[in-house]
Amino acid sequence: PAFIEGAFSASDKDQNGVVDFKELVTTLSVLLKGTTQEMAQFEFNVWDSDKDGKLTKDEFMQFWRNAKSLSFDGVLPGDMQDEAEKAFNMVDKGGKGYILPQEFRQAIENREFKLGDPFYDFIHDPFNHKASNGMISGFSPDERALFHLMGEIVKCPQDRAISHSFQDLVYNTVDCFYLLIEGRAEVTFEGSDAPHAVEPGMDGFLYDETVFISGLHTHHTQSVKAITDCTLIRIASADFIQAYLQDAGGAVTLFQRLKARMQQSLEHEESLATKGGNAEKANMVDSKKRLLSGSDKVLTTQNINRSLLEMQYAVRGLVPITAERIQQEINQGKGGAKPFDEVLYCNIGNPHSVGQKPITFYREVLALVDCPTLMDKPGVEAVFPPDVIARAKEIKKAIPSGTGAYSHSQGIAAIRANVAKFVEKRDGGHSCNPGDLFLTNGASTGIQMMLSTIIAEPTDAVLIPIPQYPIYSALIKLLNGQQVGYQMDESNGWSLDMAELKAQVAATKAAGNTPKALVIINPGNPVGNCLSYDNIAELVKLCKSEKLVLLADEVYQENIYMDRPFVSVKKVVRDLGADYQGFELVSFHSTSKGIIGECGRRGGYMELCGFDAEVQAQIYKMASSGLCSNLDGQVMVDLMVKGPSEGDASYKLFQQETQGIFEALKRKSQMLFKALNDIDGITCQPLQGAMYAFPNIKLPQAAVEAAKKLGHAPDTFYALSLLEQTGICAVPGSGFGQKEGTHHIRLTFLL
Repeated sequence: PAFIEGAFSASDKDQNGVVDFKELVTTLSVLLKGTTQEMAQFEFNVWDSDKDGKLTKDEFMQFWRNAKSLSFDGVLPGDMQDEAEKAFNMVDKGGKGYILPQEFRQAIENREFKLGDPFYDFIHDPFNHKASNGMISGFSPDERALFHLMGEIVKCPQDRAISHSFQDLVYNTVDCFYLLIEGRAEVTFEGSDAPHAVEPGMDGFLYDETVFISGLHTHHTQSVKAITDCTLIRIASADFIQAYLQDAGGAVTLFQRLKARMQQSLEHEESLATKGGNAEKANMVDSKKRLLSGSDKVLTTQNINRSLLEMQYAVRGLVPITAERIQQEINQGKGGAKPFDEVLYCNIGNPHSVGQKPITFYREVLALVDCPTLMDKPGVEAVFPPDVIARAKEIKKAIPSGTGAYSHSQGIAAIRANVAKFVEKRDGGHSCNPGDLFLTNGASTGIQMMLSTIIAEPTDAVLIPIPQYPIYSALIKLLNGQQVGYQMDESNGWSLDMAELKAQVAATKAAGNTPKALVIINPGNPVGNCLSYDNIAELVKLCKSEKLVLLADEVYQENIYMDRPFVSVKKVVRDLGADYQGFELVSFHSTSKGIIGECGRRGGYMELCGFDAEVQAQIYKMASSGLCSNLDGQVMVDLMVKGPSEGDASYKLFQQETQGIFEALKRKSQMLFKALNDIDGITCQPLQGAMYAFPNIKLPQAAVEAAKKLGHAPDTFYALSLLEQTGICAVPGSGFGQKEGTHHIRLTFLL
């Protein structure tokens, strides 16, 4: 009651007897974490019952008692009474017998406590620095007080059940997470009669589950009981869930929040130490700096590239991390009663990882090129077909030093010549200059090279499709440029909307930024579309009129499953005639997709068209700084653009394998399209190309609200639920971008 009355009085600024109570409780929950001076002052006013601007010892003890628990009925247990008195004496500078507002703020906000190395290690990473029985008693009074300010310490007597919930300061029931720091407990799981022993630092209890932090395993819990007298840190589950799931950092991330608050206080503390000439405070500041920087580490998250910290890459984000944890549980026989026995990884286009077989011709040639002495072995003709041996010798002649040596920085000349012939044939005879080709480590390296060239100022903007493959948003952020999304038209088969593109270009200029390039992904990732010739022609004309470099990501050009054919942007540009001869275009291709699926080989190329010679020389300089792309990847590119010819010994098997893979992908795309559209609340556009579906999920409002409470985007909440219930690992659409108010997931159909 004293707490509620004081908080109400401190909140009712106009003294009209009316306070938004929900807002008050929300504010108080943050106050107890001490995030701002204003909030700390508010907290002070709550407990300064006589409003004299000082906290007496009795007022402070009232604060301590109510901040820690309401279950003591106004009387603190003896050990907590001692800790509260020690905390008061520590905050009361000079032993005045009362605490001033600035002293209270400093204690709450800045966490101005001296930390021993064992204590710091424990709160920073409790699962790698496990507490032992009795460890807590070795902590200093300052450290014990700090425990209370970061998460409540609770005691559980021997043989008593440990509850998964508690009542907060306004009598709401709150689910909680426990970290056992002293004593022993046991957990009984559903479906198992044998209890599991819990030692300090091993496990946490969350809702009705036990989370094994060391291996990130989860089991449904029937009961938890203290075997001996136990000491635990109790933390609200909402905080834990956000740290464990959203930040993908486990409970360690939760404890690092304390570290962040300490970091925020350093500048203020350093100023006080300098002005007052206080040597003791200066030493403490130095010690805290060392602690916060990871002892003697030069690089910390406080001083590394901020753009790197802010960069996101959803394809390997929260849901896949959770999927790996679940699969590990299953592998170790700890999957419990899950309705599946294997996680289906539909989150990434990694064909060989999900069972697609490598093409025999490619692997045989690569084997001989990598180990050319095999070609001199007696009987080699009985192992390898003659056309494989001939092709390996041809490539070996082009690489006299072998695949273990550096090549030309743009790639092996003979391979670039073969790529040029491939491009010319694909584009109906339009010429391709091998000097404009760069062999790269997959398409990704080429994309990074070009964005690094284009983004020169923080105001330089790159337009990217929404939805997009997140390498673009990640690299633009890393390079400190401006990402501008243009919405694809989902209602029209994910086509390009010229009015939307023009509006985004105009808005970019109006914001004071410089639009310099535009990205197109065709066939589309994640949406599975294939753009028409006319749509591409409209885009090229717009880019020319707006003076935009066009970056064409065409790595799925072999993955076409419907009647509309793939048309390269370069073909369209050349078809438009002489006025477009100098149009600046970069096209990307890769051996990771198509029918090959050799992701790990990291083979790819980019073609530059219409670039200024001096700019192209600078791009060559950038390629030279990396010496060259890997040689196996270059060889794989050569094999991609020049397979066995009809009549060769390997041709029949090559056709069987490649057509088999293609027909399987086509069949799966049709099956997935139909299955998705047969589900109530899900719609999916035709899967014309690539290897993904991007269905639209109509989520009920209750699901949206549940996601909000957990700190998740609604589609992340859906993807996590899908994973838990079916074992299907998908990527939330929010990781690719999507129209506001819509929800999607991306699924591969490789399985």
